[in-house]
Amino acid sequence: MTHENASVKTSADTPANASVNTSRNGTAAPAAPTAPAQPPIALVASRATEAILRHSQAALAGIDLTQPQWWALNNVVRAEHGLTRDEIRAVDVPYGMGTEVTAHAADALVHRGWLAADADGRLTLTDRGLAGLATAKERMARVREEIVGDITEEEYATAVSVLRRVTDHLA
Repeated sequence: MTHENASVKTSADTPANASVNTSRNGTAAPAAPTAPAQPPIALVASRATEAILRHSQAALAGIDLTQPQWWALNNVVRAEHGLTRDEIRAVDVPYGMGTEVTAHAADALVHRGWLAADADGRLTLTDRGLAGLATAKERMARVREEIVGDITEEEYATAVSVLRRVTDHLA
């Protein structure tokens, strides 16, 4: 029994992640590249971001907060004399949500009684807002524990460092 098109893999003149099938008559046709040893970092980072956001947003929804409201509360409480709506708009917002998302979140928190505006339009946390923020901080501390799981502080620091370096390389 003969095999006219029996393939033999060679590594001559091929990229490291591809192989060539050579038939008995000597013609070569490149084979499909083999899968990389590790998935692309963008894919892993994207999936991690999606999973973290999904988990964080679900936890915040359990106490009737959105993630932008969480950001607004944190930014306002960090400012010694509160923030104006314009200052809230100037805060860097992740995930491509746009500059207005935190301002709208702050407006919702004013309506809810968690933030109050003084005569100069500076927003500060009310007693209800401080209590709500304390509850949210407890919830988000548990979320961080769930996200990190059995990852050591050293592994966490390494992951953050690597992602920052990737970002810096592309800046």
